[in-house]
Order: sequence, then structure tokens, then C-alpha cells
Amino acid sequence: MLKKLIKYDIFWINRTIVIYFAITIILSALVRIAENFTGSAIGDLIYGILRGCTISAFVSVIVNASIRIWERFRQNHYKDESYLTHTLPVTKSELYDSKALSALVSILLSLAVLIACFFLAFWNNDLSEYFRHLADSGDATFLLIGIFITAILEVIYIINVGFFSIVLGHRSNSGRVARSVIIGMVLYFALQTVLLIFIYGAGFFDDGIKAMFSNSPETALSFESYRTLIIIADSLYLVLNFVLYFAAKALFKKGVNVD
Repeated sequence: MLKKLIKYDIFWINRTIVIYFAITIILSALVRIAENFTGSAIGDLIYGILRGCTISAFVSVIVNASIRIWERFRQNHYKDESYLTHTLPVTKSELYDSKALSALVSILLSLAVLIACFFLAFWNNDLSEYFRHLADSGDATFLLIGIFITAILEVIYIINVGFFSIVLGHRSNSGRVARSVIIGMVLYFALQTVLLIFIYGAGFFDDGIKAMFSNSPETALSFESYRTLIIIADSLYLVLNFVLYFAAKALFKKGVNVD
């Protein structure tokens, strides 16, 4: 049953997102074509416009995927569909896990499409040489992979904040959507502040990280400082994701007040 729930969730989430995928792919292809006509005023203008639209489309894919994930969670568990959902022969734990796993698959799918579109739109000899140079350096490769992992954990973190906020906000008897939005915004910025405090604290042990919070240009960031920063950030995001997941799941298992 869990597999069926995940399958239906993934289909519901992505049946609209595929439109954004298509738009992003088309824009990426147009950027690639327009790149061949740069060098003139009109060619540079068209290329710049298409490039900006493509970057906006990248952001739109992630934003709309997140909204669809949250909306699926809300409709399935708290709106009219919930009367059927909560009669299924599955536990509340399985219901929550189906949403969490379908969210993870959908986000990874979106990121995979965006990576493909990035190569389609922007990959060239200069970038190829740059990444080849990075590959020759173990430190640079670590940093590149670390930043990519950080981006994935950040998006999953945003999704988990949304889930937790929906569950907590919908435990109220009125103003559930407004409460969920407020809780989500406060929680997101509060946890981001906690992350910043931890990173600031790491500056007492690493002069490179400390330099990020200083106006003094004397201390340059080294690979070791970047490595330390990425490890701290990824570790904290991982911890926060687990805490938010289990906290939201525990609240959800206590009971659901449908509309």
C-alpha cells in the first residue's frame, strides 16, 4: 500500500510540474541557440533576456514543486480527500512517510531536470575547462560536491519546515492556513538564525570562517575553511531535517482535525 500511495502522490505532484519542466527545457534550448548569434547588439539583447528567463524558470520549478508537495499533503490529510485517506488500511505513520518519500523523489527529479537544463543552456568550453581544473584538485572536487549536497539538504529542509508548519497549524480550529504560513516563516528564519550562530561559533576555532564576519580583508578563506564551513552546514541541515521529520510525524500521529 505504501508503494501505491507514493506512486499516486508522485503523479499528482508532477502532473503539473512537467509543464514547468517543458518550459524550462524549451528556454534552455533557446538560450543555446541564441548563444550562436551573440556579438551584435540585438543578438546580445535576446541572449540576455532568454538567459534571465531561463534562470527564473529554474527557480520557478523548485518553488512550484514545493507548493505542489505541500498542497498534496494538505488536501490529502485535511481537506475533502482526507475522509477517504484516513479510512485506508494504513497507519498514520505510513501516510506521513508516503508524503515524505514522494516529496524527496519529486525534489530529486526536479533537480535532475534542472541539472540537465543547465548543461543544455550554459555548458561550453570555458566551463568544461573550469570543471576539468576542479577535478584535478581533490579539495575543489570536495567543495563542489559539498555545495551540491548543501543545496539538496536546503530544499529538503524547506519542505520539512512546510510539513511541520502544516501539521502544527492545522491542529487549530480556525485560521489554519494563516497559522501554518506564519509558523513556517517564523520557524524557517529562527532555524536559519540558529545555523548562523553555530557557524559564527565555529569562527572561534577557524580564522577563515571568522573572517566572514569581519570587515578586515587580511584573512583570506582557504580550502580548509570552506571545507569546514560546508561540513558544519551539511551536518546541521541533516540534523534539522531529521528533527523536523520526526517532530512533524509525531504530531501527525497524535491525530488529525479535518476541515
